[in-house]
Amino acid sequence: MKTLLQLLVGLCLTACVAFGNAELSSVPFVVGKQQFKAGDSIVIDQVLATSPRLAVGTKVTVRGHYQLASTSKARLGLYVTHRSPASTAAASTKSQVRQVESATGSFELSCEIAHEGDPHISFYPAAGGESLGGVYFSPAPKS
Repeated sequence: MKTLLQLLVGLCLTACVAFGNAELSSVPFVVGKQQFKAGDSIVIDQVLATSPRLAVGTKVTVRGHYQLASTSKARLGLYVTHRSPASTAAASTKSQVRQVESATGSFELSCEIAHEGDPHISFYPAAGGESLGGVYFSPAPKS
């Protein structure tokens, strides 16, 4: 009985995780403006989202890899710039920012698009402050 219960709980958890990820679909994207300090780079390998247009309310996950050489530590973040003046700064979530060390590595960052703007993955100083460089992306135009 105990083994059966553990099996059922395991199956339920697996189904929940699969269902939570099932709503995300691969989104064809184009890379836009990029600017980095010497030796730094961010490459976007995959964009997954609940809407191919990346409109307000869309949940987005971005996977890729980076090289950080200009500083020993930084924060890597997925954000959306404001197209119009913002009344308040939005708080970051754990899934959209991660600490990285000087080296190369891969990342997976997620957020929900809360306002119109331009999505990007950027490096920021570990202690906070303005961007150290990043890459913008958008959905690929329909052909």
